[in-house]
Amino acid sequence: MPSFTSLAIPALYQTSRQFAPRSMAALRQAQFSSKASQKSEIVTFEEIDSLIQEKDKNVVLIDVRDAGEVAQGAIPTSRHVPLANIQEALSLPEKEFEQRFGFKKFNKDDEVIFYCRSGRRSGMAFDYAKQLGYTGVRNYSGSWLDYEAKSKK
Repeated sequence: MPSFTSLAIPALYQTSRQFAPRSMAALRQAQFSSKASQKSEIVTFEEIDSLIQEKDKNVVLIDVRDAGEVAQGAIPTSRHVPLANIQEALSLPEKEFEQRFGFKKFNKDDEVIFYCRSGRRSGMAFDYAKQLGYTGVRNYSGSWLDYEAKSKK
């Protein structure tokens, strides 16, 4: 009589092979936004540096740290919307958003990059925006710590 292991292992292997292509496709799809350019949802220091150097006005860089943290330094060209206000901010009408935060509200398909100190809060802001239907959002997961360290080199 065959052992349990000799019967179970091939069955598990076959099951994992059956679902692996779907899983990998889902992972690859999750890495990309629905914008035509298919940019990765995770932003690198090099991309941030390039945006700053080119003074790219088509990309909105949002700092979601607290005001005290922003006062210590921020990435050039970034705008400040604290994480505590992000859900409300993204739901505000354009005029009210502009009055409250001092810059024009971006559209749901505009490229918007969130960053914070180390990537955790910017990830939360990214998730909130996605839940509200923003398709062009991205996350600088290295955030301020990565930018500060690499920009000094």
